[in-house]
Amino acid sequence: MLVQPALEADVPSWLEIVREVEPLFGPMPDFETTLLTKIGEQAALCVRSGDAAVLGGILIGGTKEHGWIRWLAVRTKARAGGVGGSLVEAAVKRMKTAKTISLDTFREEATGGWPARRLYSRLGFVAGPLVQAEGQPRQRFTYARR
Repeated sequence: MLVQPALEADVPSWLEIVREVEPLFGPMPDFETTLLTKIGEQAALCVRSGDAAVLGGILIGGTKEHGWIRWLAVRTKARAGGVGGSLVEAAVKRMKTAKTISLDTFREEATGGWPARRLYSRLGFVAGPLVQAEGQPRQRFTYARR
């Protein structure tokens, strides 16, 4: 699966995914602005289909020592096909100097978030404290390099 930097031409396709996941993620009113900033920083990665539609995307950030996965979503029709795992693995590789990488995801009681929690656990992220992220109840997961 080919993970590539996102382009400005991908924005409409990303926004389709945003609309798909908004019932689970909550409102994301400034997403397009954030996405364009991350594209400019080369911190937005995606997997595209054969017809160039974005199947899934990830936004990364943080510092050299501590990286962050800021957002990850996969189009409904592309779930369980390895897109999410490929994006997280590419993000971890991209943040090669980070000793730790964190993300905030759904709490255990949010059944719609179970696939994301399983993915992160499978890839070596460990559940940590419960937090409030952008007004939403979340759980922090952290990956520590060996």
